Amino acid sequence: MPLPNLPPLHSVVVAKQEFKFNLAHFVAFPGFRERLHGHNYHMSVTLRSSSISKNDGYVLDFGDVKTVVRGVCKRMNERVVIPVKSNVLSIKTMGFGGDGAGDGGGTADGEVRRAPRRE
Repeated sequence: MPLPNLPPLHSVVVAKQEFKFNLAHFVAFPGFRERLHGHNYHMSVTLRSSSISKNDGYVLDFGDVKTVVRGVCKRMNERVVIPVKSNVLSIKTMGFGGDGAGDGGGTADGEVRRAPRRE
């Protein structure tokens, strides 16, 4: 069976030195829990499109991409990620307001982020 005639896929990676953040976390499994520790992360974004703007030849405005990525990095920087759906931990939110679901709620100063459970 012949492959469909698809338009070419254009791809560009946006990576800047300033796209970085650090997080603290720990991993817990039955019979094992590591100590709280942190990592430094660098972020990049890969944009793919089957079309390019006829006006300027770009897939997407890089200024918009950089604004979004900077916001994500700022939101994640210097936070603690907690595995709230862990099958070996019991996590409680202690009345600081918010739902703690990554919106900065769950602590007085918004330092905790909830990590989704990996299936």
